[in-house]
Amino acid sequence: MSDLRRRTNDTVAQAEDADTEGWSGYPQATTAQEDIERTNAHYDLPPEFFLTLTGGRWNCYSSNVWDGATTETESQERKLDLLAELMDLRPGQRVLDVGCGWGGPLVYLAKRYGVCGVGLMLSTPQLTYAQERARNEGVDVEFRICHWQDFEAAEAFDAVYTDEVIVHFQDKLGYFKKVRSLLRERGVMLNKEGHFASSRYFRPTAAGLVVSDIFEGSGSYGLLHDELALVDRAGFALERTVPIPLRNYKKTLEAWHENLKGSRDRLEELVGPEQYRRYLRYLRVGGRITSGPWMTLDVTLARR
Repeated sequence: MSDLRRRTNDTVAQAEDADTEGWSGYPQATTAQEDIERTNAHYDLPPEFFLTLTGGRWNCYSSNVWDGATTETESQERKLDLLAELMDLRPGQRVLDVGCGWGGPLVYLAKRYGVCGVGLMLSTPQLTYAQERARNEGVDVEFRICHWQDFEAAEAFDAVYTDEVIVHFQDKLGYFKKVRSLLRERGVMLNKEGHFASSRYFRPTAAGLVVSDIFEGSGSYGLLHDELALVDRAGFALERTVPIPLRNYKKTLEAWHENLKGSRDRLEELVGPEQYRRYLRYLRVGGRITSGPWMTLDVTLARR
């Protein structure tokens, strides 16, 4: 059992009745190795657990876009189509997906828009599944286990994107500078991320402990304008920000909750009853957070 989990075991249950005004938790990882260890403590569960949780064809582990969508697959594709439109993806372009999960988003973009690219993750189970998915779909993408700090590429990228990933990065300025070094001239960086709506919400709560417990303390939200200031310092020109209504996040979490409940016996067999209950608490708290005034969900697009 991790130190973080020992610290939170006596507290996380309080979040069911807790004030959700603010949910930042423990400090993030300070080194790449610590980041890898914390990330893998989360993602080294069997892929089947997360595939069942996220549902749909592409298994996006982030908020989808539900406007007009009636299925999880449609909502995932609407979100990915929005990101592709903002990045202006065209056949033959090279795309880097940082924090690519089980490969679904990058495989979809390659299949739908004719791009090629690389996906970075830190988990061996994720890598194995993503590689199999790419082979099955017949797309020109490569997946690697590599921390963004250590990644090098022989050829520049046309676009680099994250989808609710940079919240887990301690050194966001360093990440933005790294991305700039990987992009061709006029290449684009896209980040979709949640933000606090106000600095008034920067205080820990039991709800925050639930979120931190799920992600092993690797995650800390900030303000959108602070992120944009770092984008500027890294040498990018901001092109636009696009808000995504939080009703999309709430509906995504509700769908995940139903997926968990519908496969309880199998999921408890895979990860155990305690882990199963932790995710139920996380989704219930997340649903309340996304129902209040505390958070915004934004896509930022910047050009090198």
